[in-house]
Amino acid sequence: MNYMNLQNRKVNWLSKNAILFILSVFILGAIQASAQVPILEKSYDVSRKAKNGYLAHIETNADKGTIEMIYVLSSSTKHKVKYEIYTYDKDLNLINTIQEEEFLDKVKSRWSWFSFKGESFVTNSLTASSDLAGKLVFRKKQTTGTWVWLTGTYYRHIKQLDKVKPKTEDNMKYFFTSAYEIERDSSVLVIAGKPEKKTHNETMNFDIMSCDNEVNINTVDKIDFPFPQRIVFSAPLQDDQTSLSNDDLPRDWVVVFAPTGLYNKESDPKPTNYTYIRISTKGKVLEKFSFASPSNGWRVLGAYEKDNSVFLYGSAITKNPARDYSNEVFKNLQMVATTSASALEKEEENNSGSGILGGISAISSMGSRDNGKTQDEVDTPLDELKYTNIQIGKITNSKFEFLTSPDIEEFEKKQAKPAGQKKFITFDGKKFEINGIYISSSGDIFVSGQDFTNSKKGRIYKGVYMFQFEANGNLKKNYGVKLDQSKKSSFFNKSPLTSDMYIAQNTLRESTDKKSLYWLIKDVKSIREESNTSFVSLSTVRVKTTWTPLYQYEYGNINIENGDVSEFKGFGDSEKKEFYLFQNTGSYQMDHYLYFFSETLNGKQILLTRMDLSK
Repeated sequence: MNYMNLQNRKVNWLSKNAILFILSVFILGAIQASAQVPILEKSYDVSRKAKNGYLAHIETNADKGTIEMIYVLSSSTKHKVKYEIYTYDKDLNLINTIQEEEFLDKVKSRWSWFSFKGESFVTNSLTASSDLAGKLVFRKKQTTGTWVWLTGTYYRHIKQLDKVKPKTEDNMKYFFTSAYEIERDSSVLVIAGKPEKKTHNETMNFDIMSCDNEVNINTVDKIDFPFPQRIVFSAPLQDDQTSLSNDDLPRDWVVVFAPTGLYNKESDPKPTNYTYIRISTKGKVLEKFSFASPSNGWRVLGAYEKDNSVFLYGSAITKNPARDYSNEVFKNLQMVATTSASALEKEEENNSGSGILGGISAISSMGSRDNGKTQDEVDTPLDELKYTNIQIGKITNSKFEFLTSPDIEEFEKKQAKPAGQKKFITFDGKKFEINGIYISSSGDIFVSGQDFTNSKKGRIYKGVYMFQFEANGNLKKNYGVKLDQSKKSSFFNKSPLTSDMYIAQNTLRESTDKKSLYWLIKDVKSIREESNTSFVSLSTVRVKTTWTPLYQYEYGNINIENGDVSEFKGFGDSEKKEFYLFQNTGSYQMDHYLYFFSETLNGKQILLTRMDLSK
């Protein structure tokens, strides 16, 4: 073979491989481009006036194809409201700005979302809780709200008043089991164990009571069991109407009971014989049936209603299911809250005794203090356990269509990760919180959560997970995203909190062709110090310092068919500035677009982000 032929072969070989290399780069680039989320972003400066006000509302108008950002500003008189409205088209171009000042009554009639009810208000409501002996106690509470124009919200001060311990016809005090406050009706629903001398009747026979804010008690319905029970889940239903809070639209109440083994021979012979109960907001039992749980230690964490079916989901510890009862599996840990008060209300009550005079007042009112535990307090030790399964079921017409309980080993076999992420995120069932559910149009079920580690500061949250189940409940994929909430966590204050101490929130939105899911992870990136001043009396000024978490979105998409996940990016990356979501905002949909709104820390610039769900 002569030199020329050899050189020609080399040239041909190089040419072919160069072409193949170019083609492979082009194909890979096309695949990566198709996997990216279609995002459009534009930033704008904000007027000094708007910067000193607050973003009160975002309104989309599909007919006009416009988005309005409405700022409320401080006014020269309490009888008027000054505001600025910035109007953008669907491509995020600013098309109009107006400044107006109107009388308060006109603004309230114009905008239903304007929540101003006056400079202050006082309401009376009720809390139901357990005392130190486990007995049911009703407590009146008085809430005083003071309007803060800077934030457009009310600063609330809660004061506990009289307490009442209801009794049965036999003059015996009820045992607290669970409670549900219906804030809209200023009432509380209670499931109370009905005691009887020399029996364990309070664990088998329960009254459902409705009590108004004047402590008028009415027994509405009852729940009876042949064997002793413990309550393992109690919460209002979740649904897709996320724009309406449970305070504005109370949902039905779902509770789950499990047999208890505390009373030996009197216990149910089947430890997995659980009972599902659905109760109306008036206290009537709407649905009740027993079922065989695959796990004897099911920790139900949510009940979600979709298309007239209810999905129950949560973690589980399966250990000697034919022998051990729920109380034995969970070492007699409390499973549900022992007060109807929220964590915020309990915090307000605990802080009401600050200062010397406050300390004396707190000591004198110890007898009226709420001794119950909130769900957050109950969940803390439960989150620390090691779980063996994730259990999920679908209820239709008072029975389970399916109830599956894949073990942790199966999750490890079906793990997936985003493009560009080097390693899989290990899921071992330890130190993990489940915090969301989504049902796709195909019927696939997605359950999200995040793991954590413990430190001297508290919990430090780490990897984010999304578990995909098929419509029949079989596990399909375990997606794990490495999330570092601390890498942008620089701030210039003395906050006792850091951004990685907040659990991330997950949102899924389906593409119009039903082939992809857009995955949005809302996580905290910094903390802002805020001080709220309120006037308790003519001579007393109260200043409360709070630490506000500042959120950002990271986003990617999931190919529903094959389970591929794109690389994750963040809003505002192209701007090379840190933008944080406006407080109390999420996503806003118009046609096939999702819109998001962020601002810089000083509020001088805003960022508008549009996500195209049709791509």
